[in-house]
Amino acid sequence: MLNLLLIRHSEPVVDPEIPPSQWKLSDRGVQRAGLLAEYLADRGINALYSSGESKAVQTAEIVGTSTGLPVDVMHDLREHDRGNTTIIGAEKWRSLVIESIRKQDEHIYGFEPVGNARMRFGNAVERLMKPFQNDNRTVAVVAHGTVISTFVAELFEIDPIPIWESLGLPGMVEIEWPQPSKILTLRNFE
Repeated sequence: MLNLLLIRHSEPVVDPEIPPSQWKLSDRGVQRAGLLAEYLADRGINALYSSGESKAVQTAEIVGTSTGLPVDVMHDLREHDRGNTTIIGAEKWRSLVIESIRKQDEHIYGFEPVGNARMRFGNAVERLMKPFQNDNRTVAVVAHGTVISTFVAELFEIDPIPIWESLGLPGMVEIEWPQPSKILTLRNFE
């Protein structure tokens, strides 16, 4: 059985002076990524991918150190493009993200509709999983909450909001590939 681990990056330092894609992990984020790495060290992961965003790469590098795997960065695994949007309060941000997830074909927040980000992410996952199709392997992808939750929800035809709300920093969703029948694991490392 081929397993896919979709991992949300660990906790970043929110810095309103730089775009979210450049945020680094906080001290607590580094510690939590270490908990994730300890868990994954015994999982027999065969490949490790990451979006190119700093917080995801740092999370993946911590996992890579624990598992002995190099990190393969794929730009298309990035989050819904929010670019240089202004930093707003947590509740307003949460509300805009939920509205963007609910109305995936509309341009509500950021520079692209969430549906475009979900499709880009899904196509990237399909490309990176293709070489493993006939193997019993485990592949880990470190990415972001919105693209992970909407991608998984589309696969299972379920509401993405509960997945998005339940993913911690870091958090992991495990599914079978290429024909997922259920979510095997939903786990947080806090």
